[in-house]
Amino acid sequence: MTRDEDSSAVRVHGMLTAYLQTQVLISALQFGIFEQLEGRSLDVHDLSSRIGVPERPTRALLIALSGLGLLSEDGLGYRNTPEASRYLVRRNPEFMGDFAEHQSVHFANSVELPAVIRSNSSITKRVLKEGYSDQGSGAGEGASGRERLIGAMRVSARLQADPLAKRLDLLSGSTLVDLGCGSGDYSIAIARRHPEVRVIAVDYPSISEIASRNVAVAGLEDRIEFQPGDIMKDLLPECDAVLLSHVLDGYGRDRVRHLVSKIFNELRGNGRLFVHSHMPDVSEGLFPNLFGVILLINTEEGEVYEAVDLMEIIRGAGFSDLRTQRVSFLSGLVSAVRPSLERQSDLSF
Repeated sequence: MTRDEDSSAVRVHGMLTAYLQTQVLISALQFGIFEQLEGRSLDVHDLSSRIGVPERPTRALLIALSGLGLLSEDGLGYRNTPEASRYLVRRNPEFMGDFAEHQSVHFANSVELPAVIRSNSSITKRVLKEGYSDQGSGAGEGASGRERLIGAMRVSARLQADPLAKRLDLLSGSTLVDLGCGSGDYSIAIARRHPEVRVIAVDYPSISEIASRNVAVAGLEDRIEFQPGDIMKDLLPECDAVLLSHVLDGYGRDRVRHLVSKIFNELRGNGRLFVHSHMPDVSEGLFPNLFGVILLINTEEGEVYEAVDLMEIIRGAGFSDLRTQRVSFLSGLVSAVRPSLERQSDLSF
């Protein structure tokens, strides 16, 4: 076997066994290993006693976590690496454990992926053709599923919200509607970055209730107004700009066209539309390419849209001056302008 062939074999082998990394990390979080090792070293015996797990499985987890670079040995035992401390210890602000819990649900559902592909039908039915089935909850999940979804959204938003806010071209004194605001974190980042802009956040009532708590913790209740509703049916609040952040990929192309056209018809002339989402042709990470699998499991018609697809839909609705840019390793941005009546007349010649 040549070196190139060997490298290819290693890569494919890594893909086939990547699920073990996910399960090891989720298990470590569930048993509180990172909490126990924060700021101190423990050997297998001591950690085993603290987490109430026999030494053999404790040792297996510690060896696996060391291989992943999340733990190190210092002669006394195992301790967290800086990366583990930053993202995997609950009391730290960048904790990603809520995201891990949500991924655990995705992992369980992914076992049915071949059947989902064969039948083209969602397991959880979180998003139906017309919209969310239960304001963010999957089938049978109720409020707990909604809270878990928003918790996962917050972790993802921390990686994207500030870079997005920096890239939004907003005029002083203007009003932006965060349509389908989710956790509210994008509204928060925009309000902080653009203090001269009024922000209106719109989502289902139950989602808005959760997001409003996040806004209150951020101390921005006076800057971000909530108008609960159905983004597909209710009139757009009067505004100068609309943000759709990770909204369109939950829907099929007909519903996406419907929503974009609705925004065009209700937005002021010269108003701006910003579409932020996982765009494989603009972002750099692998996750945007894989996200479509999650959509197969959780939505009836949702798809990952590349920037070129979104631009075709946005331009088809009548918007002009379309631009794309990378926001983060997870996402890209398409911006567009709704021409004024005078400008539309000019374009008709």
